[in-house]
Amino acid sequence: MTTARKGEDRGTTVPPDARARLGQVADAMIESGAGLPSGAQAGVHTGLLDQVVKTRPDLVAPLLRALDELGPDPGLAAVERLAERRPELYEALALVVAGGYLMSSRVTAPLKYRFAEIKIVDPRDIAVVVEEGLLDAVAERTPFYRLPPDAPPEHRP
Repeated sequence: MTTARKGEDRGTTVPPDARARLGQVADAMIESGAGLPSGAQAGVHTGLLDQVVKTRPDLVAPLLRALDELGPDPGLAAVERLAERRPELYEALALVVAGGYLMSSRVTAPLKYRFAEIKIVDPRDIAVVVEEGLLDAVAERTPFYRLPPDAPPEHRP
């Protein structure tokens, strides 16, 4: 199991056994192909995990619970069962895996995805998009969103 050792701060530390399980899960969730690495090959469970934890330490506890819930075989079927039974844990797991994956230069370079690139938006460009009607279909569709887990009862359907 992935429980923290006695005295270890479970809030910001991911133990080695949990990292190994995360590598297995990352490979199940993101297989290699089309010139891109698998989740573990990208380093989702190593240095990238450290970056994710540094940015979002609140994800460590649900990540460790998710890894525990996956059971002895943390394959894709177990991940899918987790998504059905414990969606809040699945969301944390998926965020760690996908977020870490997209931080890897082995992934971003072939995709030509430059997430850290600064983009200056000219307000006149937005006016042109609106005038040409490119957003009309978006404005006409029914709004949809997910309520946060701590949403007050009066906001729930």
